[in-house]
Amino acid sequence: MVRDLFPRIACRRFDERRTDSGRVHTRRLRLATLVAVAALGLAGCALEVKGSSSAVSDERSVAPKPVPTVVVLDASDSMNTEDAPGSRLVAAREAVTSLAAGLPDATPLGIVAFGSRMPARSTPQAVGCTDVTTSVPLGPLDRTALRDALGRLTAQGFTPISAALRQAASQLPVGNPSSIVLVSDGESTCEPPPCDTAAEIHRTNPNITISAVGFRTGDPALACVAEEGGGLFVTADNAAQLSSRLAAAQNAEAARSRLSPLSRAGVAIGATLADVRRDNPTFPATGKTEGNRTLYYWVDCEYAFEDDVLVAISPGDPPGSAGTTIDGVTHGTPGSRAVELYGEPLEDSGSVAVFTANEAAGTAYRIGYVGAEKISAGTVTTVVLCRCLPSPSQSGGPEVIKVIAVDAAGKTINGFSVGPIGTTWSSSDTGYCSSALGAATTGVYRCGTTADSANACWPSGNRLLCTFAPWNKALTAYPYSGSLPSLEPPNPDVFPWALELADGNQCVARNGGAWPMPPTGFEFGYSCKKDSKFTFVFYRTPRSRAATADLFDKSDNSWTVFWGDGEATATPTPVEVEKIYYSAAQ
Repeated sequence: MVRDLFPRIACRRFDERRTDSGRVHTRRLRLATLVAVAALGLAGCALEVKGSSSAVSDERSVAPKPVPTVVVLDASDSMNTEDAPGSRLVAAREAVTSLAAGLPDATPLGIVAFGSRMPARSTPQAVGCTDVTTSVPLGPLDRTALRDALGRLTAQGFTPISAALRQAASQLPVGNPSSIVLVSDGESTCEPPPCDTAAEIHRTNPNITISAVGFRTGDPALACVAEEGGGLFVTADNAAQLSSRLAAAQNAEAARSRLSPLSRAGVAIGATLADVRRDNPTFPATGKTEGNRTLYYWVDCEYAFEDDVLVAISPGDPPGSAGTTIDGVTHGTPGSRAVELYGEPLEDSGSVAVFTANEAAGTAYRIGYVGAEKISAGTVTTVVLCRCLPSPSQSGGPEVIKVIAVDAAGKTINGFSVGPIGTTWSSSDTGYCSSALGAATTGVYRCGTTADSANACWPSGNRLLCTFAPWNKALTAYPYSGSLPSLEPPNPDVFPWALELADGNQCVARNGGAWPMPPTGFEFGYSCKKDSKFTFVFYRTPRSRAATADLFDKSDNSWTVFWGDGEATATPTPVEVEKIYYSAAQ
């Protein structure tokens, strides 16, 4: 079984097995839907938005927000990638066109593109970082002119996000509400950091809301842009989601009341009860115990906690009846629309279907329906966001845990907290950062050059929050300057970050450092500790490229590793592995 760091809600009426069909997505359609939702900013049930004492009205009564809007569009070389399906740039064009179609006539709308004029492969970076163009000057909406301008864009250059944000902000009126929506598939390749630029723009003109849509990326730098810009950060995996979520980003305040893949109204799955109460002073002091969960009813929504960690959000009474995804799936929506947006359900039985919300975070949309045996032919009745993503189980194998200590907005979750403050890292220090040990996703780093380096670090604004082992819950905060390096997609056969053995030993992978002489035929892989005693996990030698094949013995129902005290004359002993840990980011 695969789960996240803390127990998930025991989702009713389905087990935790994933089918291959659950990985099929209609990506282009999702991208378009994402853009539309961002503009419409529809709400879920009535709720209290963090920092406000007023309630948000029912989402179905919210109209598109006719405020001056500039879309900052990524036209860098990576937008040629054909995985939307079709190119990402084509999907982005369609998403912006869909946004324009949903806005009232004469709404001021502009387009700023970056990376569209200078090929990255033949242009010096210093020059390429000036490649910012106002494709459509801010003015009354002209859908034909906008469509023509989008059609002329080509993807080829660098990613000067900060310069593009400044150019967009310079066109917006001072003193009146307005919106910038950034659509990008990756981190900035140019200075200064876009997070700093977004903070400066929002501080200078608080009426400008800056939101960001990460297309096929959850890059923390994009999340930081939205956090510092007072807006909304959402990700999109395909064209349909991009379209709806671009629209949500355009009207961020209204969209916050919907169920995003991670949260609702600033309350995120994985948050601790203490964090929720700190950020929302009116959250109830007591709840109702139901099995291993504690339920809290707050402003017409049910919040379910396990071990004081939020595992489900169910708007309405009965729970889920007023739930609405950020893409607009709600009571009365044809079930086929959910399939169109999220792909085939991972589970579909007993009038409940389960769809991926955010795979890295282990979240899912649990959608009830009526009128048919399968959701594709039924009608939606309830929508719940929960940490209940069905995951592949490894028969007889260890429990697989993805450790996510910091959310996409840079806040600690899942029982982690900010501990001591470390030394400030310069840009030369962060140049040594690479993928974290046992990284299951991008967005989490290992920084340093020694065996005692920070094994897993999550970006949080201008800091990296780091830990050496998954059991160390107090994260060391390292302020840093400059930009973090780009990371390659993780190796699917990456060695785990850490192991927990049946005898109670906790073991962390090691790179470098001083080691004793290993037993003949073995080499060191993990250092272990139980109470005050240090031992080791070994690999057989010589190691092959099939990394985990040399670590685990899977010939029986359980997985075992070779363990011992490291004496050269001792023979390592097979010990069962109960848990394996990977680092991951939302």
